Amino acid sequence: MRKSGLYLAVATALTTLCANVQAQEHSTEPALEEITVIADRLAQETFIVSPSSVITADELKAINLLTAEDAVAYEPSVVIRRRYVGDPNGVVGIRGSGMFQTARSMVFADGLPLHYLLQTRWSGSPRWSLVSPDEIETARVIYGPYSAQYSGNAMGGVIDLKTRTPTERKFSLHGTVMNQDYDTLGTDETFTGNKVFASYEDKIGDFTLFTSFNRLNNESQPMSNYSLDAEDAEELESEGVTGYIHGKDDRGEPVIYIGDSGKEVSVSELYKAKLGYDFGNVQLRGTVAYEDRTRDEENKNNYLRDSQGNVYWGTGNRNFEERHHDRESLLLGLGVSGYLPADWYYDVYGTDFEIRKDEEKRTGLNPADPEFGSRDGRMTKYGDTGWNTLDLKVGTENLFGNDSQRMSLGYYLDSYELEINPSNIDAITGEHISDRTASGGKTNTQALFAQWGWEINPQWDLSLGLRYEKWEAKDGFYGSTQAGDRSESGSSPKFSLAYMPNDSWVIRYSAARALRFPIIEELYRNESSTTSIIIADASLDAEKGTHQNLGIEHPIEDGLLSFNLFYETVDNTIYNQTGIIRDGDTNVRVTTFLAVDEVETKGAEFAYHQQTLFGSQVSMRFNTTYTDSSIAKNRVNPDIEGNEMPRIPKWRANLILNYPATETIDLSTSFRYASDTYGDLDNGDTEDKVYGAIDEYFFVNLKGNWAINDNLNLSLGVDNIFDETAYVAHPWASRTYFLEARMNY
Repeated sequence: MRKSGLYLAVATALTTLCANVQAQEHSTEPALEEITVIADRLAQETFIVSPSSVITADELKAINLLTAEDAVAYEPSVVIRRRYVGDPNGVVGIRGSGMFQTARSMVFADGLPLHYLLQTRWSGSPRWSLVSPDEIETARVIYGPYSAQYSGNAMGGVIDLKTRTPTERKFSLHGTVMNQDYDTLGTDETFTGNKVFASYEDKIGDFTLFTSFNRLNNESQPMSNYSLDAEDAEELESEGVTGYIHGKDDRGEPVIYIGDSGKEVSVSELYKAKLGYDFGNVQLRGTVAYEDRTRDEENKNNYLRDSQGNVYWGTGNRNFEERHHDRESLLLGLGVSGYLPADWYYDVYGTDFEIRKDEEKRTGLNPADPEFGSRDGRMTKYGDTGWNTLDLKVGTENLFGNDSQRMSLGYYLDSYELEINPSNIDAITGEHISDRTASGGKTNTQALFAQWGWEINPQWDLSLGLRYEKWEAKDGFYGSTQAGDRSESGSSPKFSLAYMPNDSWVIRYSAARALRFPIIEELYRNESSTTSIIIADASLDAEKGTHQNLGIEHPIEDGLLSFNLFYETVDNTIYNQTGIIRDGDTNVRVTTFLAVDEVETKGAEFAYHQQTLFGSQVSMRFNTTYTDSSIAKNRVNPDIEGNEMPRIPKWRANLILNYPATETIDLSTSFRYASDTYGDLDNGDTEDKVYGAIDEYFFVNLKGNWAINDNLNLSLGVDNIFDETAYVAHPWASRTYFLEARMNY
C-alpha cells in the first residue's frame, strides 16, 4: 500500500504540535486529567446536535457480554446480526439503514475505526473482535449524520466505544465456558466454547499502560442448510436413497433438505496494548491491536443414505466442500492532544489497518466423497488490503472570548485499498494450479468540516455545520481490464435548533444532508466460480441522503425519558442483492450491486431509563422503535416501488432489568425483539422459520452475578432461555448457557 504520504502527514502534524510543549507548560490551562479529555471535548458538539444513547460498564454487567457488539445490541433502533458467539460476520443495522448496508454505519473504539469500508454485506462487518468486551467503559450510539465531524457513512449512525483508562495497578483474569444444545432438521448436537481474557494495567506517574490478551474459541450451530428441488426426491427414491427432509424454501417453494454445513469452529486471539503519556498540557496516546483468527467448517452433515445405510454423495455436491479461513490483522493508532492559545484545543489522530494475511481454502468436494480430488479446490487470498486515516480537529468553547459560542474545525484524510486474488488449487495437496481473475482498486477521501454553535439564551441553542468532501476512485481492475479513475466532490450542510423551556425539557430539531460514496467492492469486485458470481459496477454514483430528527428529552429522577421522530430520504441507494440459482445439484450465489432511485424512511423511537424503577431497587433500560422504510422510486424496475426495504424490521424493542437481591448477588433479565422482514427487494421471501428467512424473534435472557469478595466474581447466564427457533437467513443460536469467573486484583 502507498502509505508513506499519510505517515509523513501524521508525523509532520505531531512534530509541529509537540514543538510547542515547553510553551504550553506555562499555560494557564489546567493539566489534563484523562487521556481522552480533548477528544471528548471536541465530540461534545456531535452529542449536542445528534440524538444518542449511552450505556455504561456497570449497566452492561446485567447482560451476557461475550463480544464487543453485545454492548450495543440492546440500544434503540439497533439490530446486530451476530449469529453465534465468535461470529466474524456481526453486521449492524441502525434506523433506516439495514444490517447489510454496512457502509452506512461507523464504529470507533477510542478513535480507532473498526468499520470495514472496503466490502459490504457480511464481508463488510465491523472488526468487533479488535476490542475485548472486558475493556469497554461506555458504549454510545449516535444516530444519523447530523454532525459535520462524520461523513455520509454515518447515515445510519455511529457506534463509539470507549475503553477504560488505567488509574492504578490492576491484574485481571476472566474465564468463560459456554454450551449450546441445537436440534434442527438433521442435526441434534451440543456445541461448546470458551473465552479467556487477561490484562495488566498501570499508571506510573504521567504514564499509563494497558495490555491485554483475549482468546475466544467457540463452535457454532450449522450456518447453512442445503436443499434440492422437491422433484429431485423421486430420482433419489428410485436409487434407494433416503434421509432427506421435506420442507420449504424462503419463498414457500417445496424443497428437500439434504444436509447442512455442520458446526463452524471459530478461534480468535487478540493481543493489544494501549499507551498514554502526559507532559505538561500535551498528551500522547497510542494503540496496537493484533488479531489472529481461524475459522473451520470441516464437519459437513450429509443427511442422505443409500440402500446400504452409507452416506450418499451422488455425483458430487460442491456444497459439502470443507472450508478453512485464516486471517491476521494489525491495527495501529497514534494521537496527540493539547491546548492552543486563545482557549483553543486540538486533537490529531492517525490510524493504520493492514490485513497481514487473509486466506480461505475450499476443497471442491467433501474429503469423504468418493469423487474427492476430481474437482479443483479454491483459494482466495487478499493482497494489499487495508486503510489509513488522519483526523485533525481544533475547537473552542469560547469563540472570540464569547462563552455562548463554540466552534469545531477539522481536516480528514483516508486511503482505502482492496485486492482479492482467487486461484484454483489441488484439492488434496493444496498446491497452486492456476490463477483465476483477480480484482480490486483504491479510494481516498479528503474532507474539511466546520461546526459552529451559539447558545442564544438559556432557552435557545443553534448549531450550523458544513462538511466538504473530495472523493477519488482509482486503479480499479478486473483481471487485465482497467477501470477509469474517477473524482467527485460535494458538500453536506447541517442544521440544529434546540428549545429548552426549563431544566427538565430539551426539544431539538436537527436536519442534515449526507453523501455516501461507493466503496471498493461495490465498484470493482468481480468474481465467477462454480458456487459464486459477483458483479460490481464501477459507474455507481454516491448515495445522497436528507435526514431529519425531532427529539424530546426529559430527565427524571435517576433516569431519562426520550422520544424521537425521524424522517429520511436517500437517492441512489446502493443495495447489494444476492440471489440463489441452481446449477445441477449445486447452489450458485449471484451477487449484484443495484442502485434504487429513492428510499424513504420514517420512524419513531422511545426510550425509558431509570435506576430506581418506581422507587424500588430495580433498574431498567427499555426502548422501542417503529420504522417504515420503503422504495419510493425505481425506474429500472417499477414493480418494486412501494416494497419494504429488506432487513429493516418495522418494530424493535429491548429491555434490561437488574435487581440487587442481596449485597453480593445481582439478578438480571433482558429481552430483544424484532419483527420479521424481507431479505429481497421484490419482497417475495415470505416463508417463516426456514433457511433464508428473516424472522421475527423474541429472545429472553437471564443472568446472575455473585460477588464472592472484592476480587472474585462468578456469573451464570442463559441466552434464548425459551429456545426460540428463528432465522436471520441463517439460524440464530438456540438456548445457550454461560458460566464466567472474574478475578481482579
